[in-house]
Amino acid sequence: MKKSRFLFAFVALILLGGVGMQFLRLRNIKDGEAGGGVAAGELAKRLPASAGSWEARTEPLGPNEFVSEQAERILNFDDYAYVIYRQGKRSLGVYVAYWRAGRMPTHKVASHTPDRCWTENGWKCEEMKFDVPATYGRVALKPAQWRRFTPPGGSGVQYVLFWHLVGDELYDYGDRFNSTPHPLKWWRDSMAYAIKGSQPQYFIRLTSDRPVEELIADPELAPVLEALADMGLRLPSVTAAALKP
Repeated sequence: MKKSRFLFAFVALILLGGVGMQFLRLRNIKDGEAGGGVAAGELAKRLPASAGSWEARTEPLGPNEFVSEQAERILNFDDYAYVIYRQGKRSLGVYVAYWRAGRMPTHKVASHTPDRCWTENGWKCEEMKFDVPATYGRVALKPAQWRRFTPPGGSGVQYVLFWHLVGDELYDYGDRFNSTPHPLKWWRDSMAYAIKGSQPQYFIRLTSDRPVEELIADPELAPVLEALADMGLRLPSVTAAALKP
């Protein structure tokens, strides 16, 4: 009994310490650090306006202005782009959000994934894969998180690939469904932010009602993948010369 009480008190102390350290540092989470990074509206310019026979259309984050403003306030990013590429009945949604160094703690960005946000809105994850290789044609991306969701009511399906870049490295989500934060990683990230702030971050998500990997294997979508690779998703050990047949 005493041992369990001690363990509970120890864990509680660690979590409270993580919260306290963030406030003691008095970091400005709302405005972040000045200078550098990506200017607002820049991400949309980086994504191709078209890709072969695929037409592109920029979309808001929500169905109306109120929902979009709520999403922007919660996510607190510096810039974002949401573009849907369509070719006949096929479509590919490309969402990219960016936070400059110091803007947001890593664990807060990591908590806004489909695993949490979609399931809180009634979606159900039917299948998941971790660290899925993502080489398509001549474009080699870093491994992705792979999910298959059904919407509320169970009609239809959405396939998802997503990445969270912290500096030049992928965030370590582990081999689990992240509807709730991993407590040790939450502590680790809280301490890291409190002591040295956060690095620049990207969250990149691809969605479709068809397996995303089948769509992005289309050579016409290579410019889209190249744009994402240039944001930090390119595998550093793979070069164009190495990929030549």
